[in-house]
Amino acid sequence: VAVEKRNSNGKKKAGIIASTVVFGMGMLMLGMIFCIRRRKFRMNDNFEDVRKEDMELPIFYLSTVANATGNFSSRNKLGEGGFGPVYK
Repeated sequence: VAVEKRNSNGKKKAGIIASTVVFGMGMLMLGMIFCIRRRKFRMNDNFEDVRKEDMELPIFYLSTVANATGNFSSRNKLGEGGFGPVYK
């Protein structure tokens, strides 16, 4: 009778541990899915904002820039960047 009681307690303990692990893994998976979906939603939102900002670029005419830089004078040149010369 005592041996049967030990086996019964062992089975209950194993069942409780297994169900706790399964429940924990399920909650972890739901949390990961929630975070991934939220991140995708935020990225799409940010992408829309960036596209709207890109459409509102200022337009500079060559005559205005040439006048502001002293007709691209070497005296007004600050240096050279990745996109070409930089003037003050």
